[in-house]
Amino acid sequence: MDPCHSKVHVPVTAWYFDSEPDEYYSKSESEKGLSCRQPWRAFWPPKSKRMKLAWLQSEYPEVLTWRFDPTLPFDRPWRVWARSTDAMKEKAITVTPIRSTRKQGQTLIRARQQSCRSDLNDLIENLHLKSVPTGGVSFLAYHDIYHTEKPYLSRLPSGTSLPRTNLITSNHQLDVFDISGHESSFTLAKSGFEYAKSSVRLHQWSDSSVCSEYIPQMEKWLEMYLGCDRAFIYAYNFRGNNPAETGRKSTKTPFFRVHCDATATSCLRRLQLFLPEQASLLSKQRVRFLNIWRPITTLHQDSPLAFCDYRSLNPEKDLVAADIIFPHYRDEAYEVLYNPNQRWFYKKGMDWDDVILFKLGDTKTDEAPRKDRLIPLDSGYII
Repeated sequence: MDPCHSKVHVPVTAWYFDSEPDEYYSKSESEKGLSCRQPWRAFWPPKSKRMKLAWLQSEYPEVLTWRFDPTLPFDRPWRVWARSTDAMKEKAITVTPIRSTRKQGQTLIRARQQSCRSDLNDLIENLHLKSVPTGGVSFLAYHDIYHTEKPYLSRLPSGTSLPRTNLITSNHQLDVFDISGHESSFTLAKSGFEYAKSSVRLHQWSDSSVCSEYIPQMEKWLEMYLGCDRAFIYAYNFRGNNPAETGRKSTKTPFFRVHCDATATSCLRRLQLFLPEQASLLSKQRVRFLNIWRPITTLHQDSPLAFCDYRSLNPEKDLVAADIIFPHYRDEAYEVLYNPNQRWFYKKGMDWDDVILFKLGDTKTDEAPRKDRLIPLDSGYII
C-alpha cells in the first residue's frame, strides 16, 4: 500500500485515460489536421496482435498488464524502465549545435529587445541583480517536423519500434539573474514562482521516508502557507548526478531542457486521474497546480533550478504542447521555444530550509498565469 495516502475504495480508472475520443483513429489525416498527427498512437495502446507481441518481447513486457490505481499514485514503474539497458543505449533527443544568443556585453540595456523598458526589466535594474552565464541550455528547435507531427516523449519501455521521442532541440546560452536578497520581489501571483522557508526536514532522504514522513508534513505546511483547504501531493522525484549510487528508485539526473510540466488540459485531467471522485466538485472551485522543490544538500549545488518570469513569456509564441506517453494515460506538457525577451532567475546557494514554489496552473484568472484559464510557467535547470 502507498504509505503516503491511505487506501480508500474508489473505482480504478479505465485502463487508458485519454481525453481524445476513439473516433480519432477512424479519421483520415486530412480530417485530423496535420498539426494533430501523433506518431505514437500507431504503437500505444496496442490495437493489434502484432503490436501486443512486440510489447511482450520488449525488455519490460509487464507494461501490458500494469494498471493504474488512483489510491497508489506513487506506483510508477516507468522510473525503472527509464534506466533499463535498452533505454540507456537509445539516443533520446536530437540536439543541434549550440548558438550564442547572448548580446555583446552584460548590461541590461544591451540585452533589451524593445525600445521601451518593461516593468520586469526596470525591476532587474533597480535591484541591481547580477547575472551569470550558462552553458548550453536546450530549447525546442524551430523545425519543419512540427508542422506535421506533435512533439512527444514516451515513458514506455524501450525495445520496440516506437522511438522514444521526436524532439529536436536547439542549445542557447543564457544570462540568469541571481535574486538572492530580493526573493520577496518575485511571487506566485506576479512571476509564477516564489521562494519560501519551510522547517520540514528529513535527516535521511529515502523513498520510504519521503512517503511516510515528508509528504504528509509538506501537505500540512502547504495548507498553512497557502491558506488552502487541502493540499494533495501525487508525485515526487529526487534529482542528482549519480542516480544509481543513491539507492532511490525515484532519483533522476538534472533536466537541462527548458520545459513546462503541464498544459491547461493536463492540469484539469490530473484532477480526474488522481482524485476521480472529487474532480467534478474541485473543478468548480479555485485549484492551484504547484510544484515545490528544495535542495537536500547545501555544501555543493552545481545544478540549481532556474525560472522564466511569467511576465517575460509570450505563451502564444513560446509554448508548444507535447504529449507525454505513460502506460495508463496521455499527459501533456509544454516544450519551450527560445525567445530573447525571456528573463531567467535563480537563487544562489539555497539553504536546507529554502523551498521554491512554482505554478503550473491556476483557475483564478487574475494571477499569473493569466492568458488562459491554466497556463503554466516554464522551468529548467542551469549549470
